[in-house]
Amino acid sequence: MHFSSIGALCIPLAADAQLLGGSIGNLLNSLAPAPKDDLRFKNFHPPGSGDVRSPCPGLNALANHNFIPHDGKNNTIPVLLKGLAEGLNMGADFTVAVGGAGLLSSNDPLSGGFDLNDLDEHSFPIEHDASLSRQDFYFGDDHSFYAPNWNSVVSQFHGSKTDLKTAAKAKYSRVQDSEKRNPTFTYGIREFIFSYGETAIYLQTMNRPSANGVAEVDYVDVLFREERLPYKEGWRVSPEPITLASLGEQVFELYSVSPEPAPEGAQVTKDSLKDAIIAVSVLFYRSLWSWLNETYADTTTGDWICEVLLRIDGRHLQRCWPLLNDTRSVDDM
Repeated sequence: MHFSSIGALCIPLAADAQLLGGSIGNLLNSLAPAPKDDLRFKNFHPPGSGDVRSPCPGLNALANHNFIPHDGKNNTIPVLLKGLAEGLNMGADFTVAVGGAGLLSSNDPLSGGFDLNDLDEHSFPIEHDASLSRQDFYFGDDHSFYAPNWNSVVSQFHGSKTDLKTAAKAKYSRVQDSEKRNPTFTYGIREFIFSYGETAIYLQTMNRPSANGVAEVDYVDVLFREERLPYKEGWRVSPEPITLASLGEQVFELYSVSPEPAPEGAQVTKDSLKDAIIAVSVLFYRSLWSWLNETYADTTTGDWICEVLLRIDGRHLQRCWPLLNDTRSVDDM
């Protein structure tokens, strides 16, 4: 995590707010999937020389289709809000929360954004052991697609459709494999929740939240194996927004049919995913808020961020507020 220049983030984030003309409501209300005939769904371009990618196949696919910058660089929250909504119909609550977590990992705080390869930081904020499609950090390359791991997951689906029970079982099989082979295996409550979130995301993006975990196996395989949106195979973006609430409900459903025991002390609810993501993303927002108050007594950007959160989910803001005023340093969290 990179906190030494957190204050410098104010300038670019404030610029983003100004570019939006203060019209946060208009921005959020305008977020929607791109039309079905948008050429970006058809135009797939793998990364070239100088382009960067993340440990997340979904973000990589969006970059490969130019819904977010193809070079994978300078992903600001406004850019992510628009790109994730257009390409996968990800809700603003998910994007703002994950974007905040991504900014924590940025190697270039002055840009006000992060590069996709900044996310390749072990156990924070996205990378974790027992990934469905990546090797563990212990084995070296933890960011590139690793076919043996993914093959062990996708081969467990018998037939053309996914289902919750098999998806949960396949996810747990990866945990068991990593635990057996990796002497430094790290798998606490955060990894437990995020790994279920990883499964919920592919089930919902490859169909829709109301599909109860059913999606075409071929669509899921293309997303992971090629980091491509399977448009030519017949997939179309979900007509329903994919939110922290919908993902959290699916995490709970997956856990309910999984053979995997919860880590000691963990209680899995429909809010567990939201709680875990907020716990990470709020570190960034609290650091920025504190710097604004202490250094310049200027809360313009902080007010802008909080208004975004309030418009997305008032309860989210209320839960963040005590942490924004927490006096501990980020490194102590």
